[in-house]
Amino acid sequence: MPDTTPADRPLKRDIERSGAQNGDSVGILRAVRHPNRLTLAEACVVELTAAIGQGLYSASPRLPSEAELAAQLAVSRATLREALSILEAHNLIVREQGRGTYVVERPIQKDLNRNFGITAMIRAAGYEARTEDCSIELGSASAEIDENLRLLPGEQVLTLDRLRLAGHRPVVFSREILSASIISAEDLAALRDDESLYGLLYKRRGIVICRGDAHLSPIVATRELARCLCVGRGAPLLRITQLDFDDAGRPVLYSVEYHVANWVRFTVERMGPGPVGDA
Repeated sequence: MPDTTPADRPLKRDIERSGAQNGDSVGILRAVRHPNRLTLAEACVVELTAAIGQGLYSASPRLPSEAELAAQLAVSRATLREALSILEAHNLIVREQGRGTYVVERPIQKDLNRNFGITAMIRAAGYEARTEDCSIELGSASAEIDENLRLLPGEQVLTLDRLRLAGHRPVVFSREILSASIISAEDLAALRDDESLYGLLYKRRGIVICRGDAHLSPIVATRELARCLCVGRGAPLLRITQLDFDDAGRPVLYSVEYHVANWVRFTVERMGPGPVGDA
């Protein structure tokens, strides 16, 4: 949850108190009144937070439409949108373009100290790993790919594009590039939704990936990335570019991953500095 400014803190306490004290089940949202200390939008936030905490949307994490919510709360849609913006800022909901508004579920954790695939990352968080919009293309490599994969003159590459989902939520768009001499397009086409490329390389070609060199950079979503990841154009994403090596030190796989920032959290262990005399 983002840091709160002093102006946010009274509202945040009301949200937490509402979620903690209202333990009874809720069948439908109550119409909000105008309390002395809260605006109508803030009162909506308290009511919606209580409903989320009580499991009103546990059967389906998708919230009703704006029109339905506004009618239940007896407020205008403009007031409701203000309340939803506050909930989104507090990381309680996420609005996905073209899909609706969802209660934020447990985030996916990615341990950057370990090299494992997106499929394993999604499964470890307790979600079903799914794939959509898979495409495979055979072609020439760019100068950057040619240098990284140490390709022979004229050697072609296969590019595998996939949209990765945790259940119904798009969380990562990945592009994986490897030499066509290592694996065939038919092998890649046989890759199942719940199967990692690392596993396919080992099963079909006996290739063991032993390490990867990764580079992380924050970016904003382009129009195309926003469309496939169901985020707003300009939304923050984390890009990870990685070069994977086999047990002989040969570069095998070059990948670029675009992670939705509010769905994937990254952890890294930082060692040291040990006894030092300066800050």
